[in-house]
Amino acid sequence: MAPTSVLHAAESSYTATTTLFSDLTHSEYESDSDTRAGAGIRGDIGADLTSGAHSLVGRYGATLETERSSRGRGDDDNFSLRGSSRYHYFQPGSRFDFNAGHSVRSVRNDTGFRLDDSSYDTQNSASAGAGINFYPGDVTTFRVAGQGSRTWQEGDTPDSESVSVNANLSRQVSEQTSVFLTGSRTWEEEEGADEIILDSASVGLRSMLHNGSFSASVGVSSAENDNFENEAVIGSLARTWDTSLTNTRLKYDRTQSSNLLDLAFAPIPELGIEDEFSVRYQGVTVRDQLSLSHRTRRICDLCTVNLIGQLAKDEEVANGDETWEYLAGAGVRLAVTDVKSLSLDYRWQGDALEERSTIDDERHSFAVTYRHQLTELATWGASFDTAMTRGLSDEERYRARLFVTLGWDSMNQEW
Repeated sequence: MAPTSVLHAAESSYTATTTLFSDLTHSEYESDSDTRAGAGIRGDIGADLTSGAHSLVGRYGATLETERSSRGRGDDDNFSLRGSSRYHYFQPGSRFDFNAGHSVRSVRNDTGFRLDDSSYDTQNSASAGAGINFYPGDVTTFRVAGQGSRTWQEGDTPDSESVSVNANLSRQVSEQTSVFLTGSRTWEEEEGADEIILDSASVGLRSMLHNGSFSASVGVSSAENDNFENEAVIGSLARTWDTSLTNTRLKYDRTQSSNLLDLAFAPIPELGIEDEFSVRYQGVTVRDQLSLSHRTRRICDLCTVNLIGQLAKDEEVANGDETWEYLAGAGVRLAVTDVKSLSLDYRWQGDALEERSTIDDERHSFAVTYRHQLTELATWGASFDTAMTRGLSDEERYRARLFVTLGWDSMNQEW
């Protein structure tokens, strides 16, 4: 018997803004330096819509900038596009659900941090899937689903395709807790490369607590193609704590997956906060990741503090190479008045390529931004940001910017 359907009332939020900016950028390289003056325009559109069984979340931003270099090479025109969208049809108690999505981002086919945007390519990915739900009892659900995706990008980089099928059996054991058993198989193929097959099975539970939530799972995964075969234990453990003033998330994940699939299936989370650039690994990796984030308004009435830390280890299945990745960040947003705000953000990333205690490549970035809302549809501001890399490349960048933003933005962005 299917659960009783509950349709949600229509909810919506939108963003549609145009930003005009002018900036001055100074860059230091290992054997050279450059100062560039630029001006440009950026447009952002987005929506978060819910109506009955339908939901749509998306945000895209495009930037066009013209720069003149002190090296006397003439004007350089730069264009970039980044964003993601996801449509989902789901009605509680329904037999059928459907989803479709698209994302565009900047990626590299190599490790190492770079400050030059020309080191990155633009990658598009599109995916769609559907599921069928069965209800053998009042508290039991069985779901069979399929998902397909395709990635493509500029240049000579080959396209890739993937298809995934999975089955999930879940049962509500109490008002707050449910248990589940899931299994999946994924086929992934890149032009000119062997097909990769990924199988996984896991069991776990989810529980809602009076001050947050808890979830845990454990399982096995296998990956194979014509050149290798690998089995790994996978699992996750997550705990969140929520109050009216704070939110804390602690999570451990162990996965075996193809990073091409990760890029294709996952939309860019929390747009505007995630890293601007991604590294595009090839093949299959086993990844252990521990992350902690904390958001609080307890420190003062007018400020919000965000803290984030992450430790991860990637092991490439084909050759056994290991990479340790570290991330730490802090952000403060201070509401000076009702119409004035000041934001400060710092982030450090480091990679250890041989020994986990020795950082071989790292990036530091810091930004301070002041905004003054003139009217409901107009805001002006100024920002200064700096970034530097040490290790595989030694680069520094300093940028000052003035901007005016016209339009409205009712979509929240948080860590």
